[in-house]
Amino acid sequence: MTPDQINQFFSFLYEGRLGEITFWLRLVAGVITSALAAAIVVIAVKFRELISGSAPTPAAAASPPASEAPPGPWQEVMRKIQSESPADWNLAVIQADSILDGVLKDMGLSGETMGERLQQLNLSSLAALNDVWEAHKTRNRIVHETEPVLAYQEARRAVMLFEKALSELGYLQG
Repeated sequence: MTPDQINQFFSFLYEGRLGEITFWLRLVAGVITSALAAAIVVIAVKFRELISGSAPTPAAAASPPASEAPPGPWQEVMRKIQSESPADWNLAVIQADSILDGVLKDMGLSGETMGERLQQLNLSSLAALNDVWEAHKTRNRIVHETEPVLAYQEARRAVMLFEKALSELGYLQG
């Protein structure tokens, strides 16, 4: 190709109607590229949050880092047991029992109820086993009595007994 032919080709592209079309195509391509770049940044930030621990994995839920309390469920139990409402105390005991039951299931213990799972343990596998039974009986009183009246000290003791067992099983640290 001669320089004249090359010059004619580029003149054709940038002059007249084809030049306008090229301008608009470049503008649209620039907008799309900017939007995709922004989407990549958002995805990278979300991925970093996911990796950093904002969304716990099942393994992390069973044994959180020693420096921090498990997020969510146990903090909710502690918030409720510190409430002034007896209804919150009852819920704290029920939730603590449920957390421990989940840990027992994660350990591979079978059974339809927590009581059946607890019967598979002994004091050598869980030193706080008797404490767990006491706390679980408190939970059963709350659930099965029509109007359970639980003193704060009773509810607090049950939660602390669950906490002791959860610490021993590695769910809570420190």
